[in-house]
Amino acid sequence: MTSRRLLSLRVTLLAVALGAGAYAAALPVYLFFRVSRPALALGAATEAITTVSAVFARRDSALNRAVAIVRDLTHRPRPSADSLRLVRDLAAIGRTPLQVSGGAAIPQELGAALVSIDGALWRVGNVLEESVAQLERGRRADAAARLVTVEQLLRVAHERGADGSRVARAYLTARQGALQSAAGEARGDAILWLGLGALLVPLLVLVVRRRVWRPLHELETGLAQVADGDLTVSVPVRGSDELGRLAEHFNAMTRVLRDRAEEQGRFAAAGELLAGVAHEVNNPLMAIAAHAENRLADPAFEGEQRSEMTQILRQARRATKLLRGLLRFVHATDRDVTNVNLNDVVRGALDLVSYRFGVDEITVGGQLDASLPPVQGDAIKLEQVVVNLLSNAIDALRGVTPPRHLSVDTWVRDGQVSVAVGDNGRGVAPDIAPRLFRPFATTKGRRGTGLGLYISRQIAREAGGDLTLTSPPGFGARFVLSLPLAPASAPDSPTPTAPAPAPAPALAPSKPSSESPSGGGASAQAPAGSLAGLRVLIVEDEEAVRRPMARYLTRRGAQVDEAADGVEGLARLRVQPANVILADLRMPRMGGVELYAQLEEERPELAARVLFLSGDVSQLAQPGNTPVPRERVLVKPVELAELERRILAFVRGAGGSGGGA
Repeated sequence: MTSRRLLSLRVTLLAVALGAGAYAAALPVYLFFRVSRPALALGAATEAITTVSAVFARRDSALNRAVAIVRDLTHRPRPSADSLRLVRDLAAIGRTPLQVSGGAAIPQELGAALVSIDGALWRVGNVLEESVAQLERGRRADAAARLVTVEQLLRVAHERGADGSRVARAYLTARQGALQSAAGEARGDAILWLGLGALLVPLLVLVVRRRVWRPLHELETGLAQVADGDLTVSVPVRGSDELGRLAEHFNAMTRVLRDRAEEQGRFAAAGELLAGVAHEVNNPLMAIAAHAENRLADPAFEGEQRSEMTQILRQARRATKLLRGLLRFVHATDRDVTNVNLNDVVRGALDLVSYRFGVDEITVGGQLDASLPPVQGDAIKLEQVVVNLLSNAIDALRGVTPPRHLSVDTWVRDGQVSVAVGDNGRGVAPDIAPRLFRPFATTKGRRGTGLGLYISRQIAREAGGDLTLTSPPGFGARFVLSLPLAPASAPDSPTPTAPAPAPAPALAPSKPSSESPSGGGASAQAPAGSLAGLRVLIVEDEEAVRRPMARYLTRRGAQVDEAADGVEGLARLRVQPANVILADLRMPRMGGVELYAQLEEERPELAARVLFLSGDVSQLAQPGNTPVPRERVLVKPVELAELERRILAFVRGAGGSGGGA
């Protein structure tokens, strides 16, 4: 589906949030300006009228009190000076002119009424002043006559005050009506605004649903399907925004995971097939090696035939080593952290990929530090890291014309043991280098999964180290695996490969050589002990394997019985017990496991004398899966001298000490 160019999801959400906020804020702002003006006008008018009314009430009260005092004084023969002074003060209050500020909200018609009231009160004050002057002269009759005028003026002032009150009430009522009208209109506008907002909500929900909710729901559903194991799922890409790009990344991830799962399935099937045929392959290898060892043990076997037989034994052992390495590599194991020598890890990895050096015309060089101290880690996983680095280097070298050089170096510096794998290929492009160790980053197109270097770095970091890329001038790519030195108290690990030759300080410029057997006897490390006095029962269905072992053990002094399967072996043991029982794990009718279980039930002392032979080493790749004790299993093909050593060690221990023939 072609993605449409849309606004960024961030911009869309920001626009939605700002639009919703602006719409919500507009309503209270509008209501404030719509209602505040009439409300403020009503408040200002109320305040001004209340102030003026309070002033007039004070003046009217002062004048009324002054009139009462003058009336009382007209009945006295001699008025006191204090009373006269009080009347003057009250009259002065009544004559105080009305002060109205220019900003007071006084309507014009009310202003005229206020002026009339003010003038009436002022005239009352003047007449009271004249009455006081008459009293001071002793003219009480004139003062009393003037009181009549004062009372008439007061009635006029009260009438004008009543008129002013009516005007003020009418004005306030009009202001209140204007406020109520504005409030009603604002209420209607608010309802209309909220209604429009309610109509916009579905539109916003639709936008959010299409741009956010639906893509997230599809991604969540896709992730749930992936979690359930469905790697064929893909989600629609509905745009080029952030969620659209996330959907593209999700589809790319599932595609890579699907390809990876298919590859892993093929790899696992190949591993199972390899494990299934291991028994059939190891038995012929052991037969070939055993016959060769027996022939080489004959001093009379000389000349060119001896040289050819030595070459046969060497190639059989080489095939054995490669087969064991492949089986170990394709079968997952539990994490087993021990002391590991990285030189042994490098040799094991080189053995696994060495066949590609000759095919692709690659020369291998480098320097292995012979005094390399151990590191702590999982030997098998570290070998997988080095194999991955070697495979990547070989793939890179295929794209350049010869000469093609690959180097492997080991060293120790500043408490770190390092392995470097380099090549003279084209190197890593600058735009790829920063994301080279991220998941699904690959330079191999659809041939690569983009997980090899990521997993390799994770393995290195789990061991406390790191995996880095360096690109020296004039060279292609160089990857350095660095791990910390192992603590002194950590246990040593067995090498991840078959017994390797003594470490050489430098790598040869070609693939590593295989182990070469001694040419002067059965083995250069044949034990000095003898098997004289021991009765050994060999339970093995392959006669080509059983007969050379029987001849070798007989020559070493043992009394050997043979059985073709577990049923025959059990019958022989019921007649004649043995000091050591060599039983193949997989045989027709009754295998070694069933024989062992039967002996544990019938003759526990004989069950303790069983050593197992197995060409199906896949059972031994995962600790705990083998139905018999691991330490009592000899993996085919086993060298005859090693078989003798294991038998001697077994009978000297608790396992073979009991009973005789």
